[in-house]
Amino acid sequence: MAKKTKYLTVREIQNAYEIVILSKEVHFDMEEELDSVMHMLFFQTRSHIQIDLSNMPYLPITLLTKLLQMARDLRLKKRVLVLNGLTIASYHYLKRFGLTRLVFPGEAILRESHQGSKG
Repeated sequence: MAKKTKYLTVREIQNAYEIVILSKEVHFDMEEELDSVMHMLFFQTRSHIQIDLSNMPYLPITLLTKLLQMARDLRLKKRVLVLNGLTIASYHYLKRFGLTRLVFPGEAILRESHQGSKG
């Protein structure tokens, strides 16, 4: 499923779906599109989700909070959310509050998740 939307590109990669945010700033329409795509992937697939944020020079706390909530929801389904291209400030925020494992899973968590979703 390779899908191009106005602010995002979605494609299937090995064991996951990758969302690349094309927009350089966060605004209502981009957030709405991201919410829609993430919820579609959450409910219609059993795959992990990877989001590439490298085009965004700044990540507002409101969007980071939404991403963390999605990561928690995915974790309950034995799936993971991986954030690539995160700004240094956002990374330090996650590290300070011990949230990096939620969005940067280790190999053991990925292996465990794949075993759980095969059945």
